[in-house]
Amino acid sequence: TTASAREENERRSVPDIAPAPADDGTVWFGLDACDDSERFFDWLAGSGTDTGTWVSIGTRLAWSVYQLNEALQDPVSQLHDRIELQLFLNRAIAASEEQGQALSLLLVNPDDFNMVNHRYGREQGDLAIREIAATLTNRLRRTDGIFRYAGAIFALVLPATGREHCRRAVEKLRQHLTGTAYVDGQEHFTFSMGATTLTVEGLNENRPDAAKLLRSADAALNRARLSGGARAIMTEFPDGAEGGAGVSPLHGVFTTNTEKDYRNMLLLWETIGLVTQSSEPEAMAKALIDRLALGFQPDRIVLLNVDDGRVLASNVRDAAAVEGRSSGREVAISDRQQKLIDSSLDSRRTERLRDDAYTGYAVPLIARDTVIACMFLDARGRRLQLDSSDIVFLNALAGQMAVALDRARLATGWIHQKDQESRKLREELDELRQSLSPSRMIYDSEEMHGLMDTLKRVAPSDATVLITGESGTGKEMLAQALHQYSRRAESPFVIFDCGAVAPTLIEAELFGHVKGAFTGAENASDGRIAQAAGGTLFLDEIGELPLQVQAKLLRFVQEKSYAPVGSAVDRHVDVRIVAATNRTLADEVGAGRFRGDLYYRLQVISLQAIPLRHRRDDILPLARYYLERFSGQNGLAQRYLSDDAAQKLLAYDWPGNVRELQHSMLRTVLISDGEEIKPDAIQLLPEATIAPPVTTAPPTPATPTATPTATPATPVVQGDDPWAPLREELLRQIQRAMDANRDCPVPLGKWLTEDFVLAASDATDRVARRAAELVGLPESTFRRHLQKSEAEHAAGIANRTDAWRDVRPLVSRVVRNAQQTPAGADLVDRARATLLEHVIEEVEGRISVGAALMGVTPPTYKRWVQARASQGNA
Repeated sequence: TTASAREENERRSVPDIAPAPADDGTVWFGLDACDDSERFFDWLAGSGTDTGTWVSIGTRLAWSVYQLNEALQDPVSQLHDRIELQLFLNRAIAASEEQGQALSLLLVNPDDFNMVNHRYGREQGDLAIREIAATLTNRLRRTDGIFRYAGAIFALVLPATGREHCRRAVEKLRQHLTGTAYVDGQEHFTFSMGATTLTVEGLNENRPDAAKLLRSADAALNRARLSGGARAIMTEFPDGAEGGAGVSPLHGVFTTNTEKDYRNMLLLWETIGLVTQSSEPEAMAKALIDRLALGFQPDRIVLLNVDDGRVLASNVRDAAAVEGRSSGREVAISDRQQKLIDSSLDSRRTERLRDDAYTGYAVPLIARDTVIACMFLDARGRRLQLDSSDIVFLNALAGQMAVALDRARLATGWIHQKDQESRKLREELDELRQSLSPSRMIYDSEEMHGLMDTLKRVAPSDATVLITGESGTGKEMLAQALHQYSRRAESPFVIFDCGAVAPTLIEAELFGHVKGAFTGAENASDGRIAQAAGGTLFLDEIGELPLQVQAKLLRFVQEKSYAPVGSAVDRHVDVRIVAATNRTLADEVGAGRFRGDLYYRLQVISLQAIPLRHRRDDILPLARYYLERFSGQNGLAQRYLSDDAAQKLLAYDWPGNVRELQHSMLRTVLISDGEEIKPDAIQLLPEATIAPPVTTAPPTPATPTATPTATPATPVVQGDDPWAPLREELLRQIQRAMDANRDCPVPLGKWLTEDFVLAASDATDRVARRAAELVGLPESTFRRHLQKSEAEHAAGIANRTDAWRDVRPLVSRVVRNAQQTPAGADLVDRARATLLEHVIEEVEGRISVGAALMGVTPPTYKRWVQARASQGNA
């Protein structure tokens, strides 16, 4: 060989082995591979020298070894792979033991290497691998070994190297590696390293194999990477052999074997998919076993449950190869297979049984530190050959399978347990059936479902709620449901009926009084508000509240403070107010019998109780509930309705609503003779004695309606034309707005449109179609305005001036009047035209000011003015 070839030979990573000369006179010679090896072998084979047959045979053998050596090399890094690493490491361990020298194993990994492929592409990533491999190779001794361990991880075997020498070598390698530019000089890397040193003492105590030494170095590398990278962790074997803290169970399952890596990646990907798609343990186990059988091709693969030995899943590829196989779900286990399984369960690790006729592997599945199952694979002869990387992969996959199966079993058991508990609770609740809870809501109609959905949405807030509806529709029940679904459910729910207390005593009953506050006040009283502290105060029939008490209640609703009768000291109490009335409070405001500011404060959220005639699907469920309840309370056998009796209940309009149905069922239970209720046992009031219901159209399910803060309303001006007082008030509003801010006044036109939309919605029980027709807007436009207005009010950003409070009652009056004579209403256009007429006169040609007053852009305002002028000219 040439001098350059000899120098290259000194830098080779895998040393040659030079045997001693034989005693029989035969000459042996060893050759290191070089660039001209192929030409040399060709020359030697055809030289025609008299070296004899042994030269020709030796030449061909050497050339075959050379070709095998090239085939075992990784095509990217030109290094040997993990298989050669294990062989070399085992020989190095044996040599260290024989020579009494230490041995070090070093794993090197560039940090964040995946970003190279991401930035530059796969070809540049391969180039970086080759450059790193070349850098490492050039820094090693002739006796050292370098291999590609997995991905971008390189393994360096350093014979005759103790801990201190290894530490110095690591530092020099790190300096050289980090100081080198890669990818054609475009990238610099930091490197994580993990090293383990096999000391002489460790060899004497327990000689390891290559796999144990690799696990120790692998654990050190993982700790270096998990601690932030760019550092080296060094351990000694056996002290560091079990130091696997922070080691990923899937680390090292990928090799440089493309076919094997693809198989492993596919199996892992399919396992993840099965875990996320399936919740049944046996179905999941079957799918996993079938995929493993496809990947490893054993004659048989079986997954056994440890607790009872039951077969969770199996896959048999060659029935003739399986000993003692039985049909169906049962799989016979031979003695040696059972011995293999027991050995794996005892050691809690993968065990192998192999001879010329049989090969088997048993893999335990461990979850929560408990072996829950065991998987074994077997095949005839030596066809099933798994190397160390396969075992690592199987162990990692078994760990993931164990967790998935354990979670599936726990979930299945939990669901079964909860089903049993729920069934038992339902049976107990069916037995009690409202005996202890008379406030239970009974409904099955779509109308009530919509109302209750709205109620549940608004219940968690602290907003005041106004419940309206006819007598007997269950307004108090709705208030109790609001309380139960709120965050105040554990606090008091206090009821105060404003119509059941004498007007002179309402203030003292509601707010409390001090001793001596009035004649007969011998002791102090807290009042209903104080009793409801932290909870809910339900004010039933609030329309009966005297005006002087309304003013005091308004202050409490606004500030959560009040003064008891006869006291000058304020008290602060956290109470949610829920009010109810069967009156139309808007009419009461117009008539001056109810304060407008209190009305708007109370109906931040409005709910309308639905008459029973408009939710007929609830009649029979309510009737059966009351029959069952009253039968139990009176110690009678359970009553039930005949078909004719049920039809009689459905045909009746129930003007007294749920309350009338309740009393009717109580009367029926008491006077009926048998368990079956006949039609003649149901006594209903004569229709001639029943007052006609207040409303005739079924309401839509209520939705939260936020209303702006207001102060006392100006009484509605009486007269034949409701537009006349509105026109006068709009002119005053323009003048006030101009006086307050002449250059940028408030958007009166926007407020006016919103108030007409809200008033029309309230007047039509929130039926958007009817309300849109009433104000003369397309339904889609009306809905858009309504949603925007309600959202602004709910968010507290729908601000109004104090003076604007005088406009709302007038708008409501115009809407009510139009509701009686709806032909050609177009209320929004007419109101906008009225306001525009006053604005044009007041702003005197200032387009920006007029646009601000109308709440539109200057181009739109200018177009309106021009259109009005053309109409006037016409």
